Amino acid sequence: MSERGDDRTPAEPDLPVELSAADGQAGSGASPAEAVGGRHAGLLARTGAIDALAHQDFRTFWIGAFVSNVGSWMQNVAQGWLVLTLTDSAFMLGLVGFVSTIPMLVLLLVGGVFADRLDRRRLLIWTQAGMMASAAGLALLTALGVVAVWHILVLSFLAGVGMSLAGPAYQAFVHDLVGRRDLQNAIALNSAQFNLSRVVGPSLAGVAVGAIGLAGCFGLNAVSYLAAIGALAIVRGAQRPTGRGGPLWKSMLEGTAYVRRRPRVQALLLLTAGISVLALPYTTLLPIVARDSLGLDAAGLGYLMAVGGVGAVAGALVLAVRGLFVRRGLYILGCGIACGLGSLGLGLARTPVAAGAALMVIGFSATSAFGMVNTILQELVDDAMRGRVLSMYGLAFLGTFPIGNLLAGTLAAGLGASFTLALTGSLLAALTILVAITRPRLREIR
Repeated sequence: MSERGDDRTPAEPDLPVELSAADGQAGSGASPAEAVGGRHAGLLARTGAIDALAHQDFRTFWIGAFVSNVGSWMQNVAQGWLVLTLTDSAFMLGLVGFVSTIPMLVLLLVGGVFADRLDRRRLLIWTQAGMMASAAGLALLTALGVVAVWHILVLSFLAGVGMSLAGPAYQAFVHDLVGRRDLQNAIALNSAQFNLSRVVGPSLAGVAVGAIGLAGCFGLNAVSYLAAIGALAIVRGAQRPTGRGGPLWKSMLEGTAYVRRRPRVQALLLLTAGISVLALPYTTLLPIVARDSLGLDAAGLGYLMAVGGVGAVAGALVLAVRGLFVRRGLYILGCGIACGLGSLGLGLARTPVAAGAALMVIGFSATSAFGMVNTILQELVDDAMRGRVLSMYGLAFLGTFPIGNLLAGTLAAGLGASFTLALTGSLLAALTILVAITRPRLREIR
């Protein structure tokens, strides 16, 4: 199917669409506010901040995911410290990060096929169990005092494989739990719990390392997976037929052909990749900026990272509170431009306050953009293709991290970290404006 002159394809429906009263309802007949109860029910009902939590299965899933994510962030901190203790090498730190993310470049698309073919809940249970085994293995090796760097590399790679295969099913399963009506709110709340976990997890790790040691942190992460597995064992998503079999490569090609026929889906994926490549690598360059441009020490760097996390949580909560935006396409484009300008501001900042403000803008706009893109993609695509399209979203969001970090590091080596941030931020703003001009129907999504 070719792209038509008005940027419209018959298979890509207009938004908004009418939703039946029964769409996405689960379990209780109570209102969203009443489902979580209390004297604040009126306020919650007016803001719509917790509509998705009216679904009992989503509440269970949300709590299990939060506990598991807190454990994962604890392990990230403890594992970095372990690698540094064993090797005293910045290169090895980077290598461990690389081997844990490289499976995404290859296996996310395979995970998308699995998400369309298999029972998503069972797929998630098995992948969570695999990642739990990886954490438990690292805890045992560390406790016995025999852990070596190659152990960490192998176990990090295996955990990355599990994350790659689970990612598309995880995103699609949110839709299975809440339906279309509360999808945006559910995605926003999911993003909020993830960003809260990245604040809580490292904080707990700092206490736990001193109290129970590195092995204890890895052990707690292994135990935290039980919360996710237990939640998945309890919940029951919407019944859906599993996809037909056949070669994996053919199913992946069907997914890419499906996206090629949908200009708005392409534009949303391009913006996601643009933010991931041109803005998010600020985390790699921030230590240099903090030390050389702002004159901060490690504590100051921690403050800046926390400010970025606060901005990300705020961006997720805004999506949850405001519900369905009037002009969601324009909101995404505005977030892309704001994220680019935030990176530009971070590159130009010469005081901690200015840098903190820029990081707030980056965290807020990037999280808002990703959450809204995820929502609209799931509304635009057919359920039979949902997993494969979300695997491409995951590839644009997470799979491009190594590329962005490599680009940022290469440019910073020759141009300096601050100038690199200013340059890539300007490029992101320009890319977003170009997409806005060339894809007018993206601006019209309501």
